[in-house]
Parts: sequence; C-alpha cells; structure tokens
Amino acid sequence: MPAEAPLAELTASYAETMPRLDRIHHVGVACRDIEQMRAWVIASHVITHDSGIVHDPRQRADLCILSVDGGPAIELVSGEMVAGVVRRGQTYYHLCYEVVEIASAIVDLEATGCRTVSPPTPAVLFGGRHVAFVLGPMGLVELLEA
Repeated sequence: MPAEAPLAELTASYAETMPRLDRIHHVGVACRDIEQMRAWVIASHVITHDSGIVHDPRQRADLCILSVDGGPAIELVSGEMVAGVVRRGQTYYHLCYEVVEIASAIVDLEATGCRTVSPPTPAVLFGGRHVAFVLGPMGLVELLEA
C-alpha cells in the first residue's frame, strides 16, 4: 500500500463530518503587556488596520486586532484569560477561523473529537459577533461567526 493511502483514508473519513475551515481570520497571540506587544507588531509589520485596545469583560481580556498586509490578522490578548499561557512563556495562543454557522461548526468539530472549551459568546472586539473556542489536534481553535 502506498504511503499516501492511510492519509487519503483519514482525509476521506474526516471529510464526511468535518466542516471546511478554509479561511484563517487571525492568529491569537498571548501577551503580558498588550501595549508593548502592539507597538512591536506595528513596527515590524505592514499594518492596514488597527482596532485599538478594547476590554471584553466576558472574556476577561484586553484585546487588539491588527490587520497585516499579505497575511492573516494578529489578535493580541492579555489579561486573566491568558495569564497561565503567559506564565509558561508561551505566546502562540490560537488560530481563528471565520465560519458561516458557528453552532453547526461546533457540532461538526465535536464529531471529530474536538472539545468545546468556551461556547458561543458575543465578542466586543468583533462588534458582538459570536466566538467560540474548541480544543482539538491543532490546539486551541477560535471560531468567529461570519
């Protein structure tokens, strides 16, 4: 059997239940000092949009989204929500995919073994659009309802 066959079989089995996570909306970065990290990102990337820093009491976090020319946006996250991640010296926090229907995306991801760690909640940073977090083989994934 060719080496590609097991991958093809796995891909086919996931394709039956898996939603297409086609578009990465942003990469989440955990930081201790959001203002300092924001200044570094602005200085080191071509930024096409800066949301400014906002506080989201539901997520217990200060947040900022920076659109990067030619790449996915970068979301900076600081506060209680990421304190443990920052304490471990980790900065990568999550990948975010924009999905059409968040509830069905969660059901589909759970069918592949992912676990919901934060159900859909309105997000201040995204104008009240719902976000949810699931934990799966790639780590923490945020779903942002289109």
